[in-house]
Amino acid sequence: MRLEVEDTIHQPADIVYPLVRDEMDKIVPYMPDIERIDTIKKERIADNRLEIVNHWFSKPSNVPAVMKKFVKPELFSWKDFALWKDELYCVDYRLESPLAKDLYEASGTNYFEPDGDNTRVRITCDIQIYPERMPGVPKFLAKKIQPAIEGMIRKMLEPNLSSLTDGLTRYFADPDNRPG
Repeated sequence: MRLEVEDTIHQPADIVYPLVRDEMDKIVPYMPDIERIDTIKKERIADNRLEIVNHWFSKPSNVPAVMKKFVKPELFSWKDFALWKDELYCVDYRLESPLAKDLYEASGTNYFEPDGDNTRVRITCDIQIYPERMPGVPKFLAKKIQPAIEGMIRKMLEPNLSSLTDGLTRYFADPDNRPG
C-alpha cells in the first residue's frame, strides 16, 4: 500500500528542514499521536549526508477487540533508519518493527521543498505487511485477520505521517517558537 501526505509549512525550508532533521524532540509535544522519539544513532557519513536512526513510540488507540490479545505495545513503535540528503532537502528512510524485523517492509522519501518563504512538505511511504509473521498469531488466523491488521496499521500510520506536518504547523504557531 502507498501512503502519501503533502502540506505547506509557512516557514522557509532553511528553518524547517534542519529542525526536523536535528531537533525532532522539539516537535514531539505538538504531535498528539507520538509519545516520544529516542535517537539511537546520528552519524555524518559524507559531506552532505547524515545517517540518523530514531525509535518512534506512537500512542495506540482504536485497537479492534479481535486484535487486543495479539497486539503488543511494541507494534506501535518503529525504528526509522534515515539518510538525510542536505543538498536535496530530503530524507530516504526505511522503517523496521522492533517486534519482528520482517513483520512489514516500509520505506519512503520525505521532501522539504523550498517554495519562496514556505516549505512544501511531501511525505511518502510504501508498505507491505506480513501478518503471518506477527508473533503469537497462528498462521491459519493470519489470513483471516490480515484486512483488520492492514486497516489498523493504515489507521496508525496515516495520522502519524500527517502528524509531522500538523506538528510543524502547531510548533511554529506557538509564539515561543517563531523564528526571528
